[in-house]
Amino acid sequence: MRRCLAVLVFISLAAAIVIAQDSACPALQREALGNIVSLCAQQEAGTLCLGHSTVSAINRPPIPETSALRQPGATLPIDNIDWLIVSTEDQSWGAARAVFPAYAGDSLEAREAALVIYGNVALFFPPPVEPPSRLIDLTVTAARGAYLRALPHIDAQIITPLAVRTQLKAMGMSPNRNWQLVYAAPDQRGWMSASVVSISGEALPVADTDTELIPLWLPWQNFAFHSGIADAPCEGGPESGILLQAPNFVSPTYFEINGIRILLSGTAWLQAQISSGTLIRIIDGSARVTVADASQLVRRGFQTSVPIGLDADRGLMAADAPTEPVAYDYLQLRNLPIHTLIHSSRVSLAPYTLAIPAPQDGGSPLAYISSEAPCKIVAGSDGANIRSRPDPDAPIIAVMAHRDSAQPIARGIGADSLPWWKLAESVWVRIDATNFGGNCNDIPLFRPGS
Repeated sequence: MRRCLAVLVFISLAAAIVIAQDSACPALQREALGNIVSLCAQQEAGTLCLGHSTVSAINRPPIPETSALRQPGATLPIDNIDWLIVSTEDQSWGAARAVFPAYAGDSLEAREAALVIYGNVALFFPPPVEPPSRLIDLTVTAARGAYLRALPHIDAQIITPLAVRTQLKAMGMSPNRNWQLVYAAPDQRGWMSASVVSISGEALPVADTDTELIPLWLPWQNFAFHSGIADAPCEGGPESGILLQAPNFVSPTYFEINGIRILLSGTAWLQAQISSGTLIRIIDGSARVTVADASQLVRRGFQTSVPIGLDADRGLMAADAPTEPVAYDYLQLRNLPIHTLIHSSRVSLAPYTLAIPAPQDGGSPLAYISSEAPCKIVAGSDGANIRSRPDPDAPIIAVMAHRDSAQPIARGIGADSLPWWKLAESVWVRIDATNFGGNCNDIPLFRPGS
């Protein structure tokens, strides 16, 4: 069945060429994304909501095999979805949003995540693997915490310490009933002394020390996907892809995507093709991206890529380590449909993409600058917020620290009737947050909407 994924994506990408030539394309995009905001506003967790056709969900038996969502705002449960195909067939622009619970990477705490799919994307969800016994909820009760151990005896290797009130899921017990086999995280399991956890009212089966470890991922934490790349059907419109949001900055949420472990705190934009690999761009927050033992921390404004190939079952899998993070192209991403997410976000500009760091000697970048030198601005003592438009209500996409400098390309009056510097397309700094020197009189004036 996985073999079908590449075929479906190929068909979807071919359809993108048709819609790219349609003059109605910008309106179709706006309508599809606007429907998610307006018609999916009351969407419940654990559902997929349609923004616009064509979206087809292929379910696992005994659920009817295919559910074609044709009515914007229509929803269906996501737990039994096997395949999901979003495309631009029939002169439309596919878009949908899933809202679902997902476990944190280091605990069994579930929080709300969202995934917005648009353009030409095909997703495959592996069938769930059920543990051999029913899981029982337990809690660490020892005031000083307790140790999760590799084997059921006091001298066994310590896997990790666990604090009091840590939530656990027990699946079995030792033959003498003194130890319980528990999950402390979706892919972390070990033995806990029965004396340091809450008492279960249900009997647990006897478990062997070599019982297979089955990760406890919730639906949609683990999937494979392909998407269009560089296929924006309208000038200035977004390319096909996935927006993935897990907006908890205390501990990251775990995802396994194309065989890549992603611990995400914030929002990511994802695309994937075998020829290009899986592209992971962090537009807000940060993510730890890991393949085998190779790992990269990717912060907002940066991207990494992971080569992918086909495994023995023709499924998509990571083929190499993630690349060193580099700043992404802000102009390419600035029109991402982040307004369709369930929590506010922004497309961040990587630090020092346009700004120059403050001198290490503590001096001013304006020292000894000639009046004929190109205009230079320097952030004041409180720093300077960089925004996506000349408006104090616009998202802050980056921050210039004290004495960071940059060269403006235009100047003019913003939405607040105050003067602003334009550093690049959709990159603005208010003048009163900066000092400046050089020949700034020759910087051209911008007009509203320019």
